[in-house]
Amino acid sequence: MEIFKSKNGVSVRAYKGDAITLLAFDVTNKLASNLAGFTIFFRCKQKNDVGQFLYNRLTFNPDFISENQIPLNDKNSTLYSPIQKFNWVHVPNTDISTRQAVFGDYVYTITPRHIVDGKLLPLDPDLSVEIEIPVKPFEEKSASVGFTRGFVSSVAYATRFSRKNNAVRPKKNDSLTFDNKQIADTAKRWSTTKRKYEQVAYTFEEQHEWLGWQARNRILEFLDETIQDKKLSLKVFAFDLNEPEICKKLLQLAKENRLLMILDDSKGHSESDAWESVFETEYLKIGDPQKLKRGHFSALAHCKVMIQLKNGVAQKVLTGSANFSTNGLYVNSNHVIIFKNSKVAKLYSDIFDESFGAEKMKNFKSSAMAAVDHEILKSTSSPKMTVTFAPHKKEDAERIFTRIREKIEKSDTTDLLFALMNDRSAGSILSSVRKQISNENVFSYGITDTIGKNDSDFGIFLYKPNSKKGIRVAARGIENNLPEPFGTVPGIDGYAIHHKFIVVNFKGKNPVVYCGSSNLAFGPEQKNGDNLLEIFDKHIVTAFAIEALRLVDHFHWRNTKLNNLDHLYLDNLQNHKKWFDSWMTEGDLKCRQRKLYIRK
Repeated sequence: MEIFKSKNGVSVRAYKGDAITLLAFDVTNKLASNLAGFTIFFRCKQKNDVGQFLYNRLTFNPDFISENQIPLNDKNSTLYSPIQKFNWVHVPNTDISTRQAVFGDYVYTITPRHIVDGKLLPLDPDLSVEIEIPVKPFEEKSASVGFTRGFVSSVAYATRFSRKNNAVRPKKNDSLTFDNKQIADTAKRWSTTKRKYEQVAYTFEEQHEWLGWQARNRILEFLDETIQDKKLSLKVFAFDLNEPEICKKLLQLAKENRLLMILDDSKGHSESDAWESVFETEYLKIGDPQKLKRGHFSALAHCKVMIQLKNGVAQKVLTGSANFSTNGLYVNSNHVIIFKNSKVAKLYSDIFDESFGAEKMKNFKSSAMAAVDHEILKSTSSPKMTVTFAPHKKEDAERIFTRIREKIEKSDTTDLLFALMNDRSAGSILSSVRKQISNENVFSYGITDTIGKNDSDFGIFLYKPNSKKGIRVAARGIENNLPEPFGTVPGIDGYAIHHKFIVVNFKGKNPVVYCGSSNLAFGPEQKNGDNLLEIFDKHIVTAFAIEALRLVDHFHWRNTKLNNLDHLYLDNLQNHKKWFDSWMTEGDLKCRQRKLYIRK
């Protein structure tokens, strides 16, 4: 969903994502003169409150604040510290006491602000554009999408939890199904009753809820629904498996004889002390040994899938990139998708049956299920999409990769957004992504987990003024000691970006997203048990596009070596070069982004 409004030379377009909103702004050239940024006011209609101005961590310098008599207590409000960008991703607040996010119909009011002769002019209501859009978990055409927050190394995490400790499991007495209600650490938090900051203990459960965000919610809801209805059962593909609540619920279903599982046993998962082997041991104490199969196809049983059946008939399926593990949900950036469509669920159920056992995994590559592009037609209960299941024969992998490569490189491709765990692997799909980053005719914006610093072919591509070449940033091997007002944030132990998705033509013809568990690499596609989805649905594409934008913007500036850690301030327009110059200059990537996001 997207909504557009304009008024007196100011335009705003709001996009609905997964429990998140992308706001894009634009102004006429006349209004761009002396532009100080944008003030954002929002309110949730269901809360019946007066609303609030968006918080901006950046402010003007102390002299500007003093000269403009800006109240120190409100200096971070966008009323006094406007956003100096032409787009913003807004995530609704999570109440720190109830731990519940505030969802509902949000009304945003966007107002451009100006500085004249060193003075921030008062907010002009004649330039304010009001726009309303629902902010809630994503669900369209009986498909749900959920993303992890992926911000374990962030200022947001450091201000809510421990600045020095972001461990998502106990450091002592860890176990497969540890009690997540135990204390994880303490954090400095404001007490509204005592009117002062104090150290407050928080649990792993609170930490997991915040980090796992909507992906965690969707998985636990899926499991709880199955547990509560005795007519329901599950088939599960699992790769990494050690998330305590997920393991508890799976073991409960096993005890009730309502679980069939394929669990990876590749290197790292097959050792006696591996969490997957620990799960197997616990399972065998209570479950039917014939209903749990360990295996790894030719290399990895890499799917992360749950299929829900009612009286033995497949009803819906959960898939995606998120492993059912603490790293997968609380450290990695990941996604899950749920399809409430019996035909889609049956397809995945049939794939499970075709893989259930070592001999079947060995022969899967030669099966008809691996050779076919499984096309799902658009209906009231599903989006149009194509699903493929690996491992494939070489000729089948080549055919699939060629089809996707041609889509990425098609002459009418306008934009490419991506989040990939590894874009250095061999294969025509990833080669096409790298090729488009240098194509000045395509807006490309993406992130990968780690980039080799000594490999020029795979180096980072940061924003450069007066260039339309795309951006590719890394999420690890980056700066953790940041200039004020950001400070130091915890590092990352494990993959930061575990997504495997590519969005093509978010704002162009025939938008599509490629996602799932496949690493999109040619070799692994012939060895690993994986699923790759090609989804032709504008709403789902939009949700993934916003996720890519969110991650790139979060990590982009941390890819620059920060030799000077001086305090960062907003531009008060005293220098010759202004913050908005790049956004208004033809031939600049930021200008292209501004025009792309505001257009229909």
